[in-house]
Amino acid sequence: MKKVYFLITAGLIGLLYSTCKEDTRLNLIDDSAPAPGAVSGVSVKNIPGGAVLQYKIPTDKNMLYVKAVYTTNRGVVRESRASYYVDTLLIEGYGASGSYPVTLYAVGKNEKISEPLTVLVEPLPPAVELSFPDLEVNETFGGVRISFKNEYEANLAISLMYDSLKNGMWRPLQTFYTKSRTGSFSYLGLDSLDARFGIYLRDRWDNKSDTLIKELTPLYEERLQKPYIEYNLASDTYLPVEGSQNYALPQIWDDITSSVNNDIFATPHTSPIPQTFTFRLNDPAIISRIRVHHRQNSEYAGANVKRFQLYGSNAAVPGDDLAGGDWTLLGEFESFKPSGPGGAVTPEDKEYANVQGENFELVVTDKVPNPWIPVRYIRFRSMETWAGNTTTGQVIIAEITLSGQVQK
Repeated sequence: MKKVYFLITAGLIGLLYSTCKEDTRLNLIDDSAPAPGAVSGVSVKNIPGGAVLQYKIPTDKNMLYVKAVYTTNRGVVRESRASYYVDTLLIEGYGASGSYPVTLYAVGKNEKISEPLTVLVEPLPPAVELSFPDLEVNETFGGVRISFKNEYEANLAISLMYDSLKNGMWRPLQTFYTKSRTGSFSYLGLDSLDARFGIYLRDRWDNKSDTLIKELTPLYEERLQKPYIEYNLASDTYLPVEGSQNYALPQIWDDITSSVNNDIFATPHTSPIPQTFTFRLNDPAIISRIRVHHRQNSEYAGANVKRFQLYGSNAAVPGDDLAGGDWTLLGEFESFKPSGPGGAVTPEDKEYANVQGENFELVVTDKVPNPWIPVRYIRFRSMETWAGNTTTGQVIIAEITLSGQVQK
């Protein structure tokens, strides 16, 4: 009984203490405080689809944030906020240039608002309009290739449409997302038939550009038969990390892009860079493109390949020396992050790098006057990884796939 009495007494004391604590808690919001003074000294810097406002913040201890209320050209009322720690505020979402009123308020901690101050902004044309003249779509092996320039590094969606019968019955094919300053995307898997293709730009406020329409005929292409055959040369780095067969070279042509069961090729951590591996195709072929899949959940980081070269040979027994005459440079490539350099890796980045695989097309350059020659052997030479430009390090590849035209 004494024990029960003690527990009940202790509980009542604890409850009383808790209640006292709540009664003495300070309330930092003064509901009786007046609204802060109005924002003043506003300057306007107009940008594509919006404006940056700089202003003087009222000197008021009750001040919490500044908000702007405005209506876009499409009649949508929007609100933008900035804390009292900064003196600038971004206005965005306009789909057309013009003169638009923006009303600014200073807001107190008790949510009381100041007298309004209205200024005029004159946004430049939106990024979808400014970037449209540089938007291109052209035929490539097995599909079409879209190239773009995005000078202001805006968040853009590139929508691709398809009119297979050229009768005005359009259907969407794919939407690509990017914030990169420049780049390209490809849509593949199309028959080599004449059709109409349309592309347009869209932003996150659903502002749209005009539509570019072209009649194109994709070039014939097929996926080259897997599995490929290892062809190890003396200078190659083909042994897996620390000798583990769980990360062996053939796992990059097993059609598994997931890394759940370690279905990747990973070289030892102290391997020299550049490092090369070699394999043989089942039939001689003209190579049109190579897909490279990053390791799942580590896209655009670590040992994933950032820069590489591709060599080909049609010699009966090609030698080890890349400069010895047996090997021809087919292309030099660099990994592309759709969301742009730096910043977090987005879901769209992961989809592109691991699920779809980065798509690298063989094209004519100053160093590669003719990449479309029949070859039987391929050498993949990693020049740099996403870990940085170092002389040693590991290289990881989840999967590679070659496409082109078989030469029998």
